[in-house]
Amino acid sequence: MFENYLNTVCVDQEVFYKDLSILSYDNFQKWVQRGKINRVRTKGNGRTGLIEFQSVPEDLRQLIIRSYGNPYLTDDRETFTNQLESDEAAIDFFKSFRYDTGLGISDKKQAQYICEAEILNLYNKIVQNYEAKIKDQRKKNNKGGLKKKLCSIIKDLKTECYPNTTTKKYPHNLPTNVRAFDRKCQGYIDEGYEFLVHKNAGNKAAQKIKGDIANWIIAQYSMPNKVVVPVLHSLYLREAAKKSWCELSESAIYKWLYEPEQEKLWMISRDGIEAYRNKYGHKLVRDKEQWFPNAYWAIDGSKIDWMHYYDNDLGAAAKLKIDPVIDVYSEKIIGWSFSETESHVDHFTAVKMAFQESQSRPYLFTYDGQSGHTSNRMQELYGKMVAKKGGLHYKHAAYEHSSPVEGIFNRLQQQVINSWWFSDKQSVKVRTNNNKPNMDFLLSNLSKLPKKEELVKAWELCVQEWNEATHPTLRIPRNEVYAQEPLMHEPINYLDMIDLFWCYTPEPITYKADGIKVQIANEKYHFEVYNVNGDIDLRFRERWVNKKFFVKYDPDQLDNYVSLYLKLPDGDKQFVADAQPVRKQQQIPVLMTEGDKSQFTKDYEVRKKEEASAKSTIQRIQRETGITPEQLIKDQELKIKFGGKLPKQLRNEVESEVYIDRM
Repeated sequence: MFENYLNTVCVDQEVFYKDLSILSYDNFQKWVQRGKINRVRTKGNGRTGLIEFQSVPEDLRQLIIRSYGNPYLTDDRETFTNQLESDEAAIDFFKSFRYDTGLGISDKKQAQYICEAEILNLYNKIVQNYEAKIKDQRKKNNKGGLKKKLCSIIKDLKTECYPNTTTKKYPHNLPTNVRAFDRKCQGYIDEGYEFLVHKNAGNKAAQKIKGDIANWIIAQYSMPNKVVVPVLHSLYLREAAKKSWCELSESAIYKWLYEPEQEKLWMISRDGIEAYRNKYGHKLVRDKEQWFPNAYWAIDGSKIDWMHYYDNDLGAAAKLKIDPVIDVYSEKIIGWSFSETESHVDHFTAVKMAFQESQSRPYLFTYDGQSGHTSNRMQELYGKMVAKKGGLHYKHAAYEHSSPVEGIFNRLQQQVINSWWFSDKQSVKVRTNNNKPNMDFLLSNLSKLPKKEELVKAWELCVQEWNEATHPTLRIPRNEVYAQEPLMHEPINYLDMIDLFWCYTPEPITYKADGIKVQIANEKYHFEVYNVNGDIDLRFRERWVNKKFFVKYDPDQLDNYVSLYLKLPDGDKQFVADAQPVRKQQQIPVLMTEGDKSQFTKDYEVRKKEEASAKSTIQRIQRETGITPEQLIKDQELKIKFGGKLPKQLRNEVESEVYIDRM
């Protein structure tokens, strides 16, 4: 679209009357003849017609820039971005940063702050190098022009997205005005990474329901006569009129009352200890297990053509699938998954193994259109896993390419997989006898078929044999081809691996009184938050029981720990705590090991401590407000005795007694 002709930045003339339809062709020719735009090369004999870009009126020039980019900045932007360096210290700082509330920085904000730190690092470096250069060579100082140009480039970076996505490649929020940018830069120099963190982030918005209002509402709702919220709202409106309290809607009161922090207080008095225990009482988990004895990657999943023992009428099946990641250049299998499914978990497993083998990002990654690959979860992974500079991923059909892994996979089937005696080849419907299984032979040896566990070992041998075999064109083993020095290399570190392969549950899950239960790939897991001493974290339970969390996990680390994240109103997620596999209690004395009994006693006391704390708190609130079960009984006895109408003198005496009691 743009071309540098005779040291002049030019634009193709067809932009005006064809691509953007700014002018008709006749009007375009009139503009050229009248000199409104300067044509530096006419169209014809295979040449494109070129218009000097600077001669185009400003409003049209901006329209072209919005459509095709700024030709003056493109080269400068690439030069700038090629110098950007990953700031490992910034990554570590923002991942471990905690607000005063104990919450971490959300993933979205982490990406913003890290990007801003890397841009500011390069900006400072370029300006400092320029100052040193003009000082040594005694040249005219044009630092202002340099800063203005850098700010234009940094502003332009905001619009750049990863290929085929709307995800920003450089998600910074730096100012674009030179003076404002310099102030930001100086603050960063003086205060470091912490300067980039928004000072008001992590703070809770002020609540209307607090202090005396909160105590009155919770005390009234905690009464055993179980007043309903609409009635409570009416009572509140009368009380608010007398005490000049703020207005509250019925829904606001209901929502506040049923927040876990409030609910656990009124429930123990309103509904009784059993209801409280069912929802908020800590529950121990019994250990019943000992009670009974006994440059280009491609991925392509497929059913593996092996028969194995299976508990059905035939006694055999061919249900297992493989999901290999292949380095296309060397043809080496660098990652794989072997299971009965071909889900996103299998794709995660295969890609993660590939990164562990390579310790490097691919510059191109392709896959088929299977739903597991095109899901939001996998698309997010693929967008982050390819090289940051020039990386691309797409499904084969998008560019009408056949999968390069298919041809490699066919040779793998023919040369290695089908050589095993229990292979069912490709299909009983194929035409050539070489590709058909000998079903008579297989059926006569059903009792000798391997089990699924044995097939995994057979597959590992296949991978080893394939990778050690000679490359068909390079004539050296595939392992040696893969070990050659690469032309380009973008390494991946431990923190990158965490960012890539720790995934979230699709929906938030409630952290209940006995912890949080998660089902991942048809397996159930149970976790609980413990403090640094390994005891049940009472502070966490006080605030977060019966709250919903996204669970962030590594499929390979589910026996270690997971992380719990809140969903923020803007859709982002915020770290709250780590949770470990729930501690199971051994109840049979003869099966207990050293320390089991003391730990059992300590965990058993959790429920009593929480119940006592909740009971003590609600009783204190009732006393302070004068709204107690005893007072309720007295009021209603007097109401019955006097038919609902107390004499004025007696009513004054009763109110005086209540006031004195409260004092």
